[in-house]
Amino acid sequence: MKRLFRLVTPLAVLSLAAFCQARAEDSPNGTQLDFTVTGEAHAAPTLLTVRLFGRADSTSAIEAQKTLNAHMADAMKMASGQVGIEAQAGSYSLSDQTPERGPTRWMARQDLSLSGKEAVALLDLSGKLQSHGLMMDGLEWSLDSDTRETLLAQARTQALQKVRKEAEESARTLGLHVVRLKQVRVSSMEPGPRPVMLMAARASGDSFTPPQGTPQEQTLRVTVSVQAELAP
Repeated sequence: MKRLFRLVTPLAVLSLAAFCQARAEDSPNGTQLDFTVTGEAHAAPTLLTVRLFGRADSTSAIEAQKTLNAHMADAMKMASGQVGIEAQAGSYSLSDQTPERGPTRWMARQDLSLSGKEAVALLDLSGKLQSHGLMMDGLEWSLDSDTRETLLAQARTQALQKVRKEAEESARTLGLHVVRLKQVRVSSMEPGPRPVMLMAARASGDSFTPPQGTPQEQTLRVTVSVQAELAP
């Protein structure tokens, strides 16, 4: 199969956007200075999640569920044999649709998500599942847990290394020196999954063109808020 694109091992490009939001206040122990330093880590996403769903309808609620259950069992069987791809059956619903005239029809639906690092194999499997009747609900790029934790640790370390320098530079600007750092608070902001705009897929006979999506760089941020005690 022709490769749609190639994932490159993410290289974190760390940039420290350090800024000093200084608020100096006099206190019995000297001058108190509050400031903030932010660290950033950038990386290409490493995890692709494909969201699909199956559905079946009938005038009988039982028949609708039986058809859907058999359909989803086949889909899970196809997905379970794929190395490096995690398949999870999701929410299940049954609803009735009663027209003004005619019998009530029952609609059964169940979600299925596929996740993995090998985008080509994942998109190929999703195309095969769509050929068997499942429908695409969306694509999302994100970071796998190991990569995310590594990038957060790097951004946090860089931000903390910047704390003393920022405190001393701010103190010198005020004609003071740093006595001690009294409070250090660390918080992080992680990107959510990035939805992918789906390209139109074409069905021709039994063939199905797999969906395509381009990964976009993700940014993780760690903010360190510091309270420093200054003195002449």
